[in-house]
Amino acid sequence: MAKIKKFPTMNIQKITGGKDPIRLVEEFILRRGFDPDACEREKTPDSVRWMLDLGEDKELEVLLEALRRPAETTIYMGLNIATVPVRGASDMLAAALEIADGLVGIKVSLVGHYLVLSASLGAAGLTLEELDYSFKLIVAQEVWFRQTLAEELGWDDLPLD
Repeated sequence: MAKIKKFPTMNIQKITGGKDPIRLVEEFILRRGFDPDACEREKTPDSVRWMLDLGEDKELEVLLEALRRPAETTIYMGLNIATVPVRGASDMLAAALEIADGLVGIKVSLVGHYLVLSASLGAAGLTLEELDYSFKLIVAQEVWFRQTLAEELGWDDLPLD
């Protein structure tokens, strides 16, 4: 058996820095014209969830997870775009996956019985401008995605609840 070389142990120090992720999300919410305290729906030591009413029965969910582990802290933003009906669910999901190929910087997911446009970002080193950009990507592509999906299915409009 080969000899195993031993390396001296190094003093590895944790260097903290950057912006507090809760404060970052609260600044984002303030920039959108909402009160972060009024929008907060759930708070635990490891996560915080806000819901922003965008009008027209649209709510943006902002979820901050893994707060206890700064290297793994993530920010999720999601917007429900359609309710998936039981009848025709397979057609709707297949069409949504085909159309999703045209999305830029965001993804489509099935969450419960909703199709959701969302972005997930690592909070480490994230700036307010990057968070705002992800939000704008979701909002800008939401109308296109809904219209394209409705056309593909031959429906007048997509159900939202």
